[in-house]
Amino acid sequence: MNTAVQLLETYRGRDKVIRTCGYIVQLIAGLLPAEHQAWQDVLVGTASNLSGSRVVLRLCDDLPMLAYNLGYGLGGHEKDQFIRCVDVVKNMVDQMYGPIEHVMWATERQLLPSVFTPKLKEWCTKIWAISLTLNILRSLRALIILRLKKQRLERRQQLGEDDRADSKESLNSLRLQEFNVTLTLVGSAADLVNAINWMPPGFLWAGKNPLAFTGLMGIISSSIGLYRVYATKIKQA
Repeated sequence: MNTAVQLLETYRGRDKVIRTCGYIVQLIAGLLPAEHQAWQDVLVGTASNLSGSRVVLRLCDDLPMLAYNLGYGLGGHEKDQFIRCVDVVKNMVDQMYGPIEHVMWATERQLLPSVFTPKLKEWCTKIWAISLTLNILRSLRALIILRLKKQRLERRQQLGEDDRADSKESLNSLRLQEFNVTLTLVGSAADLVNAINWMPPGFLWAGKNPLAFTGLMGIISSSIGLYRVYATKIKQA
């Protein structure tokens, strides 16, 4: 109970809860039969409002993200060159997303000409898709590295070159890292399915996924994000 309260007291925790709830509502809307169109419209509107609340919260994300990206720099601490390059590019892409989304929000509120809203939404979706693709590439590379490390460690353990207790602890650590990277990969892939669906028609499966399927993909990625935030809070408790 205390951990749940602490989770809801944090920005990341609230964001993940709101995101999960929004996609659950979207899934329910997509599963409703055709004769309940009015209810479906209400639920879709509710999901849209929940998503909109997250956009408002992200208006304050630029400065913390900039501080993180400047701290990361060119990723000199990262041993793998591929992961280092992907991280630097992804940080730049993520930094671009915020200002564009802010301008889009302003056009939706008619603080700026609303004629630009559709194009800005399209750009936000494309940038998000690029970021997710980079995250997937990074996760795949990280999995390869972890599995190679695990294989080397298991081989050394079989040959008796390492202390059995230390080897077991190291293997458990690698398995945990592998599990976390796999979660990141699955979550990013589920979000990418939705990002492509929201792109202009004609690109891959853009506009072809049913509402319920979009909700399901969102629930998968949101649940993973919520679990990771919750797991972090458990460790800190």
